[in-house]
Amino acid sequence: LMPWNFLILPLIAGYYLLTRSHFFKFKQQRFDTQRLIFETVLLSVIVTIITYIIRALAEFAFPAFIATLYKFIPIQAPYVGTAIFTLLFAIAFTETANLFAPKHSEKFVRKAIQRVGNEFERMLESSFTEGVLLQFTLDNNKFYIGWVKQLPIPSVSNYIRIIPAISGYRNEELELVFTSQYLSVYSEYIREGKITDIEQLKIDIVLNVKNIISVGYFDKEMYNRFNRLKER
Repeated sequence: LMPWNFLILPLIAGYYLLTRSHFFKFKQQRFDTQRLIFETVLLSVIVTIITYIIRALAEFAFPAFIATLYKFIPIQAPYVGTAIFTLLFAIAFTETANLFAPKHSEKFVRKAIQRVGNEFERMLESSFTEGVLLQFTLDNNKFYIGWVKQLPIPSVSNYIRIIPAISGYRNEELELVFTSQYLSVYSEYIREGKITDIEQLKIDIVLNVKNIISVGYFDKEMYNRFNRLKER
């Protein structure tokens, strides 16, 4: 029988894959301890089955070579080789897959938000993917209206990067007072041919989530309609 302490290797393999792979790590950062343990065990079982099948096929195709490899294993016991190979396979697969994953990391973050994100994160995701304007009101009564440029990793990043369109403050009646019209400046730069894309201006603003007291969609036309009704 395989020594029981070697069962830790498949568990380490499952945990490594769950926390290091871009395919899983953005989602698991939202799991509580019990869910993380369950997902680790489940992934460990799946990876162990895969490596056991690979080992069986390798023994069938290359019996002499596999027998030679077994001689280098310090503990000669059943399934020890499979346990070791499971860990090595998980590490190799994770790091190899991650080499091709960075350019798709935003996609993985979006999927994680769609599956386990809260209402605030889902609103950010809709602005990022659909180009919808959001209004962020801060605890000092200042506000920014803009587009989310970079999605924060769920439950990890405390900052949001936005491209501002309008900014200002709320007066004593909590009405919006516009002070900076960024869109006018962007259009002037583009019209003068100084830039072709507003990202060239490097005017991103980073907001601390802790300072945001409310966030909502902003529609200029709807805002103007409400104001006209209020003035009647």
